[in-house]
Amino acid sequence: MTGGAANRAAKNNAAVIGQNLGVGADALTTGTNNALATLGTRGSGATALSALAGGYSNARDDLNNQYGQTQGYLGQLGQLYNPLVQQGGGAYSAYSDAIGANGAEGSQRATDAFRAAPGYEYAQNQALEAVQRSAAARGGLAGGNATADILKTATGLADQGYQQYVNNLQNGSQFFTQGLAGQGSALQGQANASINQGTALGNLGTSYGTNAGNLFTNAANIENGFGQNVSNLWGNATNALVQNNNNKAAAQNAASANMIGLGMNALTGLTKLFG
Repeated sequence: MTGGAANRAAKNNAAVIGQNLGVGADALTTGTNNALATLGTRGSGATALSALAGGYSNARDDLNNQYGQTQGYLGQLGQLYNPLVQQGGGAYSAYSDAIGANGAEGSQRATDAFRAAPGYEYAQNQALEAVQRSAAARGGLAGGNATADILKTATGLADQGYQQYVNNLQNGSQFFTQGLAGQGSALQGQANASINQGTALGNLGTSYGTNAGNLFTNAANIENGFGQNVSNLWGNATNALVQNNNNKAAAQNAASANMIGLGMNALTGLTKLFG
């Protein structure tokens, strides 16, 4: 008649709704924090973000170590051409002197070097002795003809030997250009290795940034989802409480109607009793 049972039920329902609201909110909070900690955007420990950073660091170290090894090998390759450059460089300088590219001083150095070359003096002596023997056989060793023959032989020998000397220097100077080409190739390889390292490090950094950005995007989505879930939880709890209050009000209205009906029946009975 008074609606006491409905009131007690409404009170119990409100308590259960509030309790479940707290449990649901705690569960959502715990799940969200765990997810964010796993991604590495909140908390500490072994996380996806730290694992990504560790992998990035290891990859950088591997690239740098490999780059150092590659540069070392290319440096050794360039050093192999040093003898060609050094020896060929001497031949190239002597060749420049011999063709007059370095002026009078160079020409003098070329002449001195030619005369000091192995076999030159021997060949000259042999040729002059042959001329002298021929002149002696003719009985004119002290004549003008013998002197002319000696000068002619010496001059021809010098001309012929010097041209061969120049040709030899030209051939020797090719070792210089070959050595320079080899060292240039090694330097080009070092440059390419540097470019490749820079490109690889750039790609690695870009990949790290992209993956890290994806982790934070996932974290933001989780936090947005958490807010939406909490909002839905509160909305459901509010609807349940409103419905509970409506039920309580309906029970109270029904109790009031019962009381009014009882009073009216009692009044009607009294009216009939007393006329």
